[in-house]
Amino acid sequence: MPLDRAAHRRHDDAWLREALDRPETRLVPVWRSRNLVAEGRPPTPLRPTVGEHPALLEAGGAPVFLGLDGEVPVFAVDLSPVEDPGALGLPGAFHDLRRAGAFMDPADFGPLAYARGILRWHRKNRHCRLCGARTAQADAGFARICEGCGDKEFPRTDPAVMILVVRGDRVLLARQPRFPPGMYSALAGFVEPGESLEDCVRRETLEEVGLEVGELTYFRSQGWPFPRSLMIGFEARATSDAFRLDDPEIEEARWFSREELRAPKGFFYPPPMSLAHHLVQRFLRGGTDAAP
Repeated sequence: MPLDRAAHRRHDDAWLREALDRPETRLVPVWRSRNLVAEGRPPTPLRPTVGEHPALLEAGGAPVFLGLDGEVPVFAVDLSPVEDPGALGLPGAFHDLRRAGAFMDPADFGPLAYARGILRWHRKNRHCRLCGARTAQADAGFARICEGCGDKEFPRTDPAVMILVVRGDRVLLARQPRFPPGMYSALAGFVEPGESLEDCVRRETLEEVGLEVGELTYFRSQGWPFPRSLMIGFEARATSDAFRLDDPEIEEARWFSREELRAPKGFFYPPPMSLAHHLVQRFLRGGTDAAP
């Protein structure tokens, strides 16, 4: 179950102070963009309590209120200033979420991505975009205010589309040079200023693989904190089979049948942490939400 973000509490300073004094309050530690997890398959996120590790609030920067897990407050805390996080006596270890998340329950991935994304935004916005003066955290971590000119800045999200191109009983998946060997994924690209999501799908598909698409079907969206994207998934019906690779970001593309995707040999598609995985799974279900 996702966290209740409880946005009405972000301006309640008395409640926030009391919440940080409660021993049962949970903390989501992040160290230099790495999340705290317990080893194992799948990796398990660790959220120590204030009562167990009160020193975390002193070691880190100003905590960010993430929301409520039932009645329990949850805060993100940035431990990046600490040179040796092992000295804090925490269980588990800090891992790159891109790697650990590949084996993680999707329900566990969300809160870690949330904490990683909001803390990265704070690290990148310590100075005012207008006058260059220092900024200070406000609204329980959901704003920064310039100490010079008073400008108030809020966290931003970059919308991007993820596109599963479909033709009959096949889908087009592509590889970028940075992908692990053997991995193919759906097409993706950022929405440009003044552009609708639908126009972005058509433009990106044409730019990346030279295909025109007809009918579009919205699937669902996913927060993606690498660094601050909102991925919006579509299925797009191609009007022909013939594609071409015009974009240097795409090194290879090919059509895959349902049979190939159900029993991959010599290739794989992204794990469940990625929206691309669920687009492929939906295709394998025949465009329904039933089990494959």
